[in-house]
Amino acid sequence: MIGNDLVDLRQAAIESNWKRKGYLSKICTPEEQLLVAEAVQPDKMLWLIWTMKEAACKIVQRKTGIRSYEPLNFCCGSLNIGQTKASGMVSYFKDSFLIRSEVKSTFIHSVAVSAMVDFERLHLHYLKPGTGYKAAFNNSGLLYQLAGTPSGIPELTHQITGRKHAVSISHHGDYLAVIYSDSLLLTD
Repeated sequence: MIGNDLVDLRQAAIESNWKRKGYLSKICTPEEQLLVAEAVQPDKMLWLIWTMKEAACKIVQRKTGIRSYEPLNFCCGSLNIGQTKASGMVSYFKDSFLIRSEVKSTFIHSVAVSAMVDFERLHLHYLKPGTGYKAAFNNSGLLYQLAGTPSGIPELTHQITGRKHAVSISHHGDYLAVIYSDSLLLTD
């Protein structure tokens, strides 16, 4: 399974007052709070941690069918943070997920997988957010049809085999990312 999350940094700066008293302790472990406090750019560090947790959370939600967000149970670790890329692991009780992130000047995008080999099988499409993104994806010449279940969960169907493939969609502000796998099926 795969999950992804992105944060538009300009939109987050407008919408979020993450520095208000008590907020950080609701979403970050003490170790993660220290990373934010010591970061040269604390905003970026917070949103990097946030997207890593959200990407892993989407895998858990897909596996369990339960939509909940319990950020303190998703713990970031083994972080390797560069100027434009980051990687690490997010643990959730007995499960752990590998994370790779892009850190741009305007957005942060994180992808979570269960096994390292899964990263090599992924395809990423950045699209314009809005009601037409599924049509844009479906008209891009791929052999996949992107749709959604009545409950809003994305589905990606191969148009020849009819098989359902792993897919994750994330959008915020001016950005939307669709990530999918040629080889991982929805149930993998």
